[in-house]
Amino acid sequence: MADLVFDSSRRLLEWPALGKYWRAVSGPYGLGPLPAGLYKVARQQITEYTSAIAEPFKDRTGYGFFLPITPLFDTDRGKTGGRLGIHPDGNKPGTLGCIGITEPDTSGFYNAIKLTPATAKLILEVR
Repeated sequence: MADLVFDSSRRLLEWPALGKYWRAVSGPYGLGPLPAGLYKVARQQITEYTSAIAEPFKDRTGYGFFLPITPLFDTDRGKTGGRLGIHPDGNKPGTLGCIGITEPDTSGFYNAIKLTPATAKLILEVR
C-alpha cells in the first residue's frame, strides 16, 4: 500500500496514516499531468524550505521546496526535460507534470516529510 496518494480527479494529495491532506494539481503544461502508477519518494533528497528557490516552487509565504519522485513503472517521464517531484504550486497555476501543492502555506507538508526518518522508503500512488 502507498504511503501518499495523489488523486488527480479530487485534486488532493493525501497521507492516510497521518490523517493529513493538501490540495494539489498536476499539469496541464509540458507533457500534462503525472501518469497513474506508483512512484518512489526520494525523502532524503528534499531541498530545504527556503526563499532561495525558483518562483514556480514557492508558496504564497515566499518559501518553497522540491521533493523528487521516480516512477516505479516504465515511462519516459522525468528522463528528459527535468525531474518529477512534489513542490508548492507557485507562479502561474499548474505544473509541467509534477504535483503542485496549492495550499497558501506548504510548510505542513514539508514538515511531515522532514519528520519521517531519512531512510524511510515512501511510496506515492497517483490515481
